[in-house]
Amino acid sequence: MDRIKETMKNVPPLNRMYCFFALFCFVYFLEAIGGVYMVSALQSIERQFQIPSKMSGLMISASDFGYIPTVAFISYMGSKGNRARWIGGGCLLIAFANFMIATPNFLFRDPPPVLNLSTVKDALRPPSYLADSSVRPEQLLNYGPFKDRMMKFARNELTNNVHGVNQSDLFKVLFGDLFENVQMETKLARHKREEGDLSNPSNPNMDEMKKMTEFIKKTLIEEQNATVYFDLLKRYIVQKLKEEPDMAVLKEAQKSATAPYGFCNAIVNELRKLIDDMKCARNHTKTGPFAIIFIALFFLGIGRTMPWSLGVPLIDDNVKRKNLPVYFAGMFFIRILGPILGFSIGSFSNRLYYTLETPPGLSPRDPTWIGAWWLGFLIIAAVMAGPSLALFLFPNPMKKASDADEEQENSEKITPKKKMTLNLVDKHVRKGANGESLVPQGFQNKIADFQKAVVEIMKSPIYSGSLVGRILDVLAFKGFMVFLPKYLENHYGIPQYKVQMYLAMFGIIGFAVGMVSGSFVMRRFKLEGRRAASFVAICSFAAIIISCSKMFLGCHSVVNSVGLKGQELGFNYTSECNADCSCDSVDLFPVCDVAGTPYYSPCHAGCRNVTIFDAKSYDIHFTDCQCTESGSIVKRDWCKDDCQDKIVVYFALVIVSGIVGGMGVIPGVLIILRSVAPEHRSISLGVSGFLISLLATLPSPVIWGYIIDNACLVWDKTCTGSGGACTIYEPNTLRISMHLVYGIIRCVALLSDVWVWYYATDLKLMTEEKENDEVEKVEKIEMR
Repeated sequence: MDRIKETMKNVPPLNRMYCFFALFCFVYFLEAIGGVYMVSALQSIERQFQIPSKMSGLMISASDFGYIPTVAFISYMGSKGNRARWIGGGCLLIAFANFMIATPNFLFRDPPPVLNLSTVKDALRPPSYLADSSVRPEQLLNYGPFKDRMMKFARNELTNNVHGVNQSDLFKVLFGDLFENVQMETKLARHKREEGDLSNPSNPNMDEMKKMTEFIKKTLIEEQNATVYFDLLKRYIVQKLKEEPDMAVLKEAQKSATAPYGFCNAIVNELRKLIDDMKCARNHTKTGPFAIIFIALFFLGIGRTMPWSLGVPLIDDNVKRKNLPVYFAGMFFIRILGPILGFSIGSFSNRLYYTLETPPGLSPRDPTWIGAWWLGFLIIAAVMAGPSLALFLFPNPMKKASDADEEQENSEKITPKKKMTLNLVDKHVRKGANGESLVPQGFQNKIADFQKAVVEIMKSPIYSGSLVGRILDVLAFKGFMVFLPKYLENHYGIPQYKVQMYLAMFGIIGFAVGMVSGSFVMRRFKLEGRRAASFVAICSFAAIIISCSKMFLGCHSVVNSVGLKGQELGFNYTSECNADCSCDSVDLFPVCDVAGTPYYSPCHAGCRNVTIFDAKSYDIHFTDCQCTESGSIVKRDWCKDDCQDKIVVYFALVIVSGIVGGMGVIPGVLIILRSVAPEHRSISLGVSGFLISLLATLPSPVIWGYIIDNACLVWDKTCTGSGGACTIYEPNTLRISMHLVYGIIRCVALLSDVWVWYYATDLKLMTEEKENDEVEKVEKIEMR
């Protein structure tokens, strides 16, 4: 470590400046990656740990719980010391926090429960009482394989023509009891390996059942003799009790019970229920993962106080005012690349299943997909540690140029050449005769000095007006952006990995282009005072209009169509054709028939078989479906929506609003910097960060989380019976409420821009300030 410091001290001053600037931009870039990546990971975190949006919104706000109490104090103390070391320490804390965020995936991800083969064997074996001579017909009809395979015509004929059985009791068994027992857990049914293969692990000897069906046609329809049918069922039960189930059949049934889609099959559903009960018996709750991520984001909030409140004034100290728009634009452009890469990493991670082993038949476009969200946090933490440590070890400022000149003059008696140096300590801070920063002694004196500085800052009407506007802007923007990926997936049916890619390509790049364009306009037309404030207000107004127009881009995605159909049915997707399938708790897995009619899952479509043509390409057909309106086959590829054109228009508006909104960023930052005395710049940024976090970034995700949850139609159920993550939203409520609330808050913020315009008459943004005698001793580095 000492060798690193010594090496850095031997680097020429000008090179040290560029070295610092490069390191700072790099860690600033990495810090931005983590902030945006959290947005891309949120949906998968909610699904893995069953966290509702209002709780995830509170979790996201944890970084502000760390940021708020520390930003003002750190900006005050850091400005009086080696700002590079403070920034490096903060970034090391950010790297640690990113690593900590990923840990719940490993601490709370138990391997899925495995059913032993004896349990499967017991489930497949018929109950022994069914072989008794006293068994009642309704008991035989309730046996899972019989109930699954019984045709509609058979039920009708049994009801009308049964001999020796009370018709009302039998009708109740066939229909009434089934509706009363639909609460039991179900997930899947059977798999067919090849087209035309009628074998089934959950219903062995399907050839016999097929023959039995043919026999039913003859005995029930032609001879109208139900007694023969019941005798045949009894003989089948006796045969199954004598046989030992084939090992291959047991393993296939075991595998079927863990598949990600639900079928109409009683035995496999019972096995699935056992697996769910085993998961719940582990007594794992969402509290542990929530607490760890909350604490990690708290630490991250403390760390991110330093790059902004200390780094921006440091750059301002070492760059001439006329060049600041260009360098700020470059710095912010590099930072903007962070969100682009963050969304790109999110897109990559969301293509991978969170266990890194994709369940057969599940793909990233399915609404129950959980991406490998933890992977990106580990990557960010690893990459960020190195440059952060280099900044932390950055040496203290070199000896003042004036002292070096004086020594050279005494020794050589010649006129010294003025040296350039890097101002790591704020050049505007008060200094003593020895050149050291004057820091009040004692805690009470520091507090008094800090309070005096804050009062002077808040007396500036331009600063206070800009601050109010930025608070309202962030209040609208932060929560909206946090839940934008969720909105795009649910409303437009875009898979999460594509959402991240589109936001990186269109939203972030558009914003970056806007910032560069705004910097060019400001420098080209030399915007000062009211002209700059007017430019900011015009950009904000145009961005509001464009953003609110997206409220009218409604469509019907497949999931939306399933939800609207559920509204018509009172969210009871059970009907006569799937009443014996026990589908109430089957996971959402939208499929459609050949006409495009959507169904909640293959189980709700009454499908009893699946044909897997190619598992890798997810070419899967669900067959023998009893509830379909067109044909007896359903598949995902037949699901269509009317969202494609709306998606194109939506992201076109995202690009335009990003460009227009980004054009006002650089003038807005300079207005805040120039509205206070030079020695108070770091503190002003710290105070603004404190108030923006307290009043905007802290409550915003929570507020938007409640807005999102209020539009929920169908909730996942947890082991305790409480609601988990939302499965289906009411599309119109979600679309209108999100964009309307966003527009209203931004319109109120626009009033503060008018306030700033009124008081900004004499505000100078790019005119060079007059250097006092003490500052002239140290020459400013002019970065070209």
